[in-house]
Amino acid sequence: MTLSNAYFALLFVSLALMLVQLLVKQKRLEHLFFAIFSGSMAMVAAQQLSAATLGPYQYLIALGACATCNGMWLTSKAMFSGENSITKKHIVFALVIAGLVIINNSVHMAYEFSALAKNTYTLLDNALGELTNLLSSTVLALTCWEALKGTLDKTKHDFWPRILFLAAFCTGVMLCTVVAKALFAPEQLAQVRPWLVVISALQIMLVTQIILWWQQYMPLVKVIAPAANIKCLRNDGSDIDPSLIAGINSLLIDNKRYLTHNLKMIDLANELKVSEYKISRAIRHHFAAPNFNNFINSLRVEHAKNLLEQPESQQWTILVIALESGFSSLATFNRVFKTQLGYAPNEHRKSVRVACLNE
Repeated sequence: MTLSNAYFALLFVSLALMLVQLLVKQKRLEHLFFAIFSGSMAMVAAQQLSAATLGPYQYLIALGACATCNGMWLTSKAMFSGENSITKKHIVFALVIAGLVIINNSVHMAYEFSALAKNTYTLLDNALGELTNLLSSTVLALTCWEALKGTLDKTKHDFWPRILFLAAFCTGVMLCTVVAKALFAPEQLAQVRPWLVVISALQIMLVTQIILWWQQYMPLVKVIAPAANIKCLRNDGSDIDPSLIAGINSLLIDNKRYLTHNLKMIDLANELKVSEYKISRAIRHHFAAPNFNNFINSLRVEHAKNLLEQPESQQWTILVIALESGFSSLATFNRVFKTQLGYAPNEHRKSVRVACLNE
């Protein structure tokens, strides 16, 4: 297998994983950031494959490779710390790194076209390179930290994906840095490093996709698990901490956090500083809901019913009602509404209007 074939494999896998994220119906921030990361890795592969043909123009393709380590950091943060953990300052930090990569590639292209003197180019290249490496190293450490923090307090459902990610990510980083320099002489390193980068990138991307699937589908398996498998647990809910119930009520009922799009149980757990298992037990035993999604959807449907009945929102479309109630799409809203109430939102609105006319 040649290095070109390896880059073709990276290009194919990157584009395929980017497409997978775009096809996810209930998209979360981690899907968006992972799609951006996959697209950047595709640009890395495309630049390497076209370098000999395009010459200086290869750096135009390299401009798109500006969301690699920073893109993976945001993906890791969204996966393991919840969407609400990402704020404007995190986005700005990631954009600063992306900007440095873009400027650095622009400097390379300008030098290739003889638009920069060699002394100027060397000064800019060294300064930008050192700054980019420093920030990139920081982001790599932060990516590991997002998966590592609080690992020992997690349930098995959340513990093993974190361990799997840490193993893949740390192995990839160590291969491309410490191991590469320790095992290979400088003249060999130039030939070996591209192979290590491709192998590391592929394993990190594939493991991340597995974890995204795990987080998406495993909660559904847990919900339908036989009760016989958990006989050793107290199932009456009498041992649930009252302060936890108060916290859930405060966040969801009083503050209406259920209106947040793509709200996940991990978001609630992080804010209340408890495990997801405790949130799940409280919802099942105290609030008498089969699972977290069902509980949140029931609150959203009740909110939507009120909007459909209020005179001031009679001119709103069903899509607006859905979005205002916390649903991310009209199709999901219609399906959940009909599943819980037995009729469609439009039918509920019509029945309200008929009742008003008959009064």
